[in-house]
Amino acid sequence: MIKELEISNQKSKIIEEMGVYFECQDGMSPLSSRIFALLVLEGSKGATFEEIVEALEISKSSASTNLQLLQSMGRISYYTKPGDRKRYFKASVNSLINRLDDKIEAWKRERCLHERVASYRKNVITLTDLDKKEVEKDLSFNLQYIEFVDVMIQNLGKLKNNILQTVNQE
Repeated sequence: MIKELEISNQKSKIIEEMGVYFECQDGMSPLSSRIFALLVLEGSKGATFEEIVEALEISKSSASTNLQLLQSMGRISYYTKPGDRKRYFKASVNSLINRLDDKIEAWKRERCLHERVASYRKNVITLTDLDKKEVEKDLSFNLQYIEFVDVMIQNLGKLKNNILQTVNQE
């Protein structure tokens, strides 16, 4: 019994933390973000409407409204089981893939900016009489950061491919 209570408390804290994150990052409403967080924690098995209402202690109308909103955003989907009239809601894999694509694009934009700054600094070193040591130090930072960004882009691409392979195996 104590272990179940610990797990329940841990789950509630994670839902709240993730909920705040999704509110801030994605501009989701507080309740939508908590429902989404719950469904992320539930994984591929998902949760029924009743389980969502009970777990988050929310009204049925609020749950219904926010589930419809999350579905229209493409953040969640549902499936049914043969002989069972219930719908099982779960976080959409496509939503995760889209989030990864967005993060990859953001890193690519950041990389492009650092390339432009590095190019500028190379020109300053080559074409001016300014103190080159400081500019070379700053250039070194840009070049190292570009390498870091390349690794991030590569790793996010690998993660995306791994997720797609896993989903296609199911």
